[in-house]
Amino acid sequence: MSLRLFLLLMGLSQSVFADFSWDTSNQWLNKQREQSECMDIHGVYINGVCIEASASGQVAALLHNDFRKSGGNETSMGDHVTEGSIKIIRTNDNSRIKNIFISVSMIPKDQVLNYNEESEQNYHNKDRIRADGYVDRPWMIANIGANIEITDSQDVTILAGSFPASGLDPLQGKPSRYYMTAPYGIFVRYDKGIQLNYQLKEELDRVILASFSVVDGDTLKGESSIDPFDSRANSYPAYAGTLELRVLNAVRKIFDSSNPHFKNHDLYVGVTGAHGDVGSYPGEKRTQDDMTAYLGYVFTSKWGDAEVRVFKSDFTRNKMGDGNGRHGPQIDSSAKGIEVALRNIESKYCTWDFYYNQHVFDSDGQDGEFTPEKVRAVKGWTVGSACRNAFGVKDLAVGVEYGRNQLTRNKGAKDVESYPTTASQFNLTFSYRFNLNKMIR
Repeated sequence: MSLRLFLLLMGLSQSVFADFSWDTSNQWLNKQREQSECMDIHGVYINGVCIEASASGQVAALLHNDFRKSGGNETSMGDHVTEGSIKIIRTNDNSRIKNIFISVSMIPKDQVLNYNEESEQNYHNKDRIRADGYVDRPWMIANIGANIEITDSQDVTILAGSFPASGLDPLQGKPSRYYMTAPYGIFVRYDKGIQLNYQLKEELDRVILASFSVVDGDTLKGESSIDPFDSRANSYPAYAGTLELRVLNAVRKIFDSSNPHFKNHDLYVGVTGAHGDVGSYPGEKRTQDDMTAYLGYVFTSKWGDAEVRVFKSDFTRNKMGDGNGRHGPQIDSSAKGIEVALRNIESKYCTWDFYYNQHVFDSDGQDGEFTPEKVRAVKGWTVGSACRNAFGVKDLAVGVEYGRNQLTRNKGAKDVESYPTTASQFNLTFSYRFNLNKMIR
């Protein structure tokens, strides 16, 4: 073998070995990154699959709601909500489709609101103000989806199945999940269909979130399942969406020099809503139009986080039971309110959260969902606090809430015995959450 041929073969072997080493190193780095991202969401990483699973529960050692007077059970012990959820994520290296996932969340049916299910109704379980159930959501939410990377700072998520289509949850920091201590006028609309979510990020911080859903629209608030319990079929698809801008994150993305000034601050603005009908005309239609605009501010410091949010909501319905949908007279309702939360305040035995809301709801008629029994308006407030990681036990929380709501009748309407004009709500709760990654250590 000539010297020239020997050197050529040596060069080729080194090149192949270098490529192999580079590919192996790159794959190892990708696996490390995937494992780190999985741990960030409290998941377990097994052979390229991240499994995020948890079980959580909240028990109201004492729950009091004056609106339940004359219906019985205005004070009860042991009311609770338990939830199990699992998300399985498969990551794809060197692909625009970053990952594919399946997600399921379940709560027992008797722990969610069901006041619009006739077979479950009783004397006091016919509307939102005083209903059976602890949380306002369907008992099962399940979907399959994919996350697609457009650029390093842009991605799209596609969902099919059931999911939150629009609306707002109370601010993080609210001690309990009890629906009646949330601001009257904010809620999440769950439905089934197809959802497209677009996100623009600045490093790890969101700048723009845009969500659009085409959904079945068969579900009413106050039904425990995402599927309707009767023979109604929606004539047309319904639509839902959310658009949110994180203003200061956008400023940071455009003007690098602003980073030192805004790094502990966040200002966001958004609008979320849905448009559609339930049922088939004639005789079964129900208008379901919701719109909420909101503005919030967040401040972070070494002592804790503070967040304040104001919202304005508008709702359009036809009267419950008239079945005419948009073909008949419409009832317009509106709500406005403010929420304040202080979070992550460290002390010797607790991480403290504090929460407050104040809200006003008004309507030009009784739609049967928000405003029953000649009630025209609802206004009230709630204050609460939670001791998280109580007594050194991680994920154990003790919370307390107290609130008051006042009803306004239509002029000339007599008080209805089953609804006090002013009512208090109080709860003392214990919460705990198990994560899969902690269970198997």
